[in-house]
Amino acid sequence: MLSLEKIFSKVLAKVKPSSQEFVKEMGMAEELIKKIYKIEGKHVSARLGGSLSRNTHLRGDRDIDLFLMFPEHLERKEFEKEGLRIGKEIFKGKHFEIAYSEHPYVRGTIDGFDVEVVPSFDIKSTADLKSSVDRSSFHTQYLLRKMREEQKDQVRLLKQFLKGIGCYGADLKQASFSGYLTELLILEYDDFENCLKKVSEWPKNAVLDFEKHLLKEEALEKFRENFLIVIDPTDSSRNVAAAVSIQQMCRFIAAARAFLKKPSENFFFPKKQAPFPVRKVSTLVQKEGLIVLEIPFPKKILPDIVWGIIKRLARKIHSALGEKDFTAIRCEAWTDEKHLVTIALDLQANRLEQIFRREGPEVFNKLACENFLKAHPHPISGPRIEGSRWVIEELREQYLATEFLKFLLAKLSKEEVKQFRSSLKKARVLNQKQILALYKKNRKFQEYFTKFLKGKEEFLEL
Repeated sequence: MLSLEKIFSKVLAKVKPSSQEFVKEMGMAEELIKKIYKIEGKHVSARLGGSLSRNTHLRGDRDIDLFLMFPEHLERKEFEKEGLRIGKEIFKGKHFEIAYSEHPYVRGTIDGFDVEVVPSFDIKSTADLKSSVDRSSFHTQYLLRKMREEQKDQVRLLKQFLKGIGCYGADLKQASFSGYLTELLILEYDDFENCLKKVSEWPKNAVLDFEKHLLKEEALEKFRENFLIVIDPTDSSRNVAAAVSIQQMCRFIAAARAFLKKPSENFFFPKKQAPFPVRKVSTLVQKEGLIVLEIPFPKKILPDIVWGIIKRLARKIHSALGEKDFTAIRCEAWTDEKHLVTIALDLQANRLEQIFRREGPEVFNKLACENFLKAHPHPISGPRIEGSRWVIEELREQYLATEFLKFLLAKLSKEEVKQFRSSLKKARVLNQKQILALYKKNRKFQEYFTKFLKGKEEFLEL
């Protein structure tokens, strides 16, 4: 087994940008900033943000985050209009798209670099926030002031580890750890190895507060909906870890324990798993409760927004199945972000008994009994008293999950957000033959569906 030092050295050799790459990246950023200053407008300055500005980025990321700074007295409508106008000017002749956070901004590709041009208010303190983006420059100032030079590589190790275990990114797809959050974790725990040791012992509702803004009890009360609380050192009203789901927090904890027990470079760079052969999938999809819903990827919606929609849709479907007594072991949304959306379901059974037993209230509750008997005037069997309760047997309206899902998709197609309705109208509940046909023709679905069928954390196979 390689020593930790050798593992870390090998990983850094792969993920740390060379000095030539860094100079080239900074040169492009400076060139774009000069271009911004030449454009007439209401902006007062332009600033480089993100991990490039702190030199904690990974090789190949090639992300340049530029912030257009506007005076804080500028009206919001004019702020957004000017931000988009200048952003579009930067991308003139290049591919770009309008993206949305709290407000619209422009992103695209320039000479192989992924560039974002984001409007922000030039405020003096986070107490004067007019937009959530306004914090960004304070984050950069704080980290440049606090982070030691040798800690930058420790951040890179942590970022790559999180990428390797599928826990990097605060977007709706990952619901996980942002770049800024990884930097704060290294500040708190000093280096990568110690960070994993501390993370492996995290309790539920762990609280980190670098600047001691709040008492622990205050933080737990203020952010009681979150499972991991990391108080933003530049703004005590914000939990930097708010995007981290309980599942991703627990995945990080478990992976940290696994790495410390058996260190391996594979945690950082997991070997690509070959998809199951079609014959094996053919056998597995014969399981009665295994169902796949196929939905066309919606047009003119950014992938990150689609991830939010389909994850919410999966929760709705899971809940609706439960209300009809179909027990879903798993219900998982996935998309290739171009053509296909799927929701894979693993049910205890596709078919329920057509007749089911319904327990009513205890006889002692006169009003409840009257309401129950009135609500069920024509049961298949009963009403009768068993023990102290009224009991009846009724015929199920829906006893096949596949048929219920067709009904449910039609219903949801009228309720979901407008941009997704047309896709839902074309949704299909696939039979076994159709699942195999999709598996054969779509390589990305093969990779995803193999992971779904395995149902095992990948880091446990390293």
